Amino acid sequence: MRKIFVLLLLASVALGVNAQRYNNDVDTVYTVHSINQERFKDLIADYPAHDWSMRSPRPVVVDFYADWCGPCRRLAPILRDIAQLYQGEVDFYRINVDDNQDIAAAFEVRSIPMLLICPLEGEPKTIVGLYSMQEYIRVFNQALGW
Repeated sequence: MRKIFVLLLLASVALGVNAQRYNNDVDTVYTVHSINQERFKDLIADYPAHDWSMRSPRPVVVDFYADWCGPCRRLAPILRDIAQLYQGEVDFYRINVDDNQDIAAAFEVRSIPMLLICPLEGEPKTIVGLYSMQEYIRVFNQALGW
């Protein structure tokens, strides 16, 4: 019983440390940036506008997440690894839905994690849920036309 308690304690500490590393405003090592809905308008597109027009010079992936969401925390290291693979080709951002409810409503975020994939041309696409790294890469490449 004591060993199980110790293992659970160690696992929760490890998850907490991993989540804390991902919660920085700008994670320069992994190139996943935390932004709010105003920065989204500046960096990516004016989301309330009727016609979608990208402001970013590169395609963008936006992770809609919440701190309390277990699958969101498990997605964090996967997304950091994918960001490294696409470094310089795709920009990665994350938006906390609890703190940015207007943009979550505008993109109809009903379940998290939800990734918004924004190609330079055409409409954004979404993927909802937690999947393997290979599945995300497949979906990103398809959505981006690669």
